[in-house]
Amino acid sequence: MESMNVRAGMQSVGLVAVLFGVNALSFAQVPDLLNAFDAGGRALGTGGAGSVTDSDTFSILNNPAALAFVHGSTFGVSFRNLPDSRTIASGNFTDRTLRTDPGSGRISVSHVGYAAPFRNGTIGISYTIGGFVQDTLIGNNLTNGALTVRNLTETTKSKTDFFTIGYGRSSGSTNVGVALVFANQYLSASQRYVLFDGSNNQVGTVDSSATGNNFGVGLVVGLQSIPSSQDNLMWGFSVRTPISLGGEADTKAYYDRIPGKASLGVAGRRSAGRGDSQDFLTWAAQADYFFGGNSNGVLEREDTFSFGAGLEYNFHRFNARIPVRLGFMSRPGQGRGFGDRDALTFGLGYRPNASDYSIDLNFARPSSGGALDIALGVTYKPSR
Repeated sequence: MESMNVRAGMQSVGLVAVLFGVNALSFAQVPDLLNAFDAGGRALGTGGAGSVTDSDTFSILNNPAALAFVHGSTFGVSFRNLPDSRTIASGNFTDRTLRTDPGSGRISVSHVGYAAPFRNGTIGISYTIGGFVQDTLIGNNLTNGALTVRNLTETTKSKTDFFTIGYGRSSGSTNVGVALVFANQYLSASQRYVLFDGSNNQVGTVDSSATGNNFGVGLVVGLQSIPSSQDNLMWGFSVRTPISLGGEADTKAYYDRIPGKASLGVAGRRSAGRGDSQDFLTWAAQADYFFGGNSNGVLEREDTFSFGAGLEYNFHRFNARIPVRLGFMSRPGQGRGFGDRDALTFGLGYRPNASDYSIDLNFARPSSGGALDIALGVTYKPSR
């Protein structure tokens, strides 16, 4: 009878733990991509810089003002790996020693967008992954007072999908834009283990889980301009509001508000060749500020700054433009139990002069180790 009572009691404790905190300890070294996932595109190769100054289908979410420079029908798609991780726990159950091995994860469509001229401006619609974390934690023989925890398995997966419709147009010397963002936040968490007493008798089990989708709506406003005295310079600014989530109560206890994001970027261009060479160099730098997340949730979100900078050298060879990129991005952990995710980035593209298609292949090498991130993007602009 005592063993049955302990088992029932520990099942209740386990459910509370998985929803309100113990499971969050599993993130001690997991790189933080919960709401700062780069879906790919040209900007990934330049350290994430350029996302508010580039004009493409990513602009629909990143900075709708940049849509004003998309003058024809444009379709874009990006494929990216979704990094995962595996964590091994040892020591004390409630104060664990953790070792995390990042993995490359599976390849997925990370962005699809379409933009076209509309009423003196450009309208666009897109799907973009804005956050992704997937971790599996295992442990055995962890101490918990007079008891021992065996066969511990915890899994946590979070994926944020943004569906966006945006519009940008020129207003004098400055482009302005606005977008409506619909967020789908999927979260799944589980915790399983067996308890043994000092006499090696099994006295309890825990098997609890929570899975669900939560939804919310946000707004993006943006500006973009080329100074009249500096026609080789451009700046961009955008703000996405925090997004409060509603839906499943169990998963909302984990993560109930997606942080807002304010981005300020600048980019420049200069000729790099001599004589009649068509080569040129571009550079970009960008700061992002994440704000308004829930600092009291299981997956807590603190206000943080991130930064990226990069260069792109454009070779004109073989009747095509071939951009080569190099950059660095800094993504600090935004909550208790998450780690930083700094990365060296690089990539290249291929833009044939007489083709409707262009291709971009970009990479990121996390400084914390683990697999190389890979993103492949294709843009199609049908000829008029």
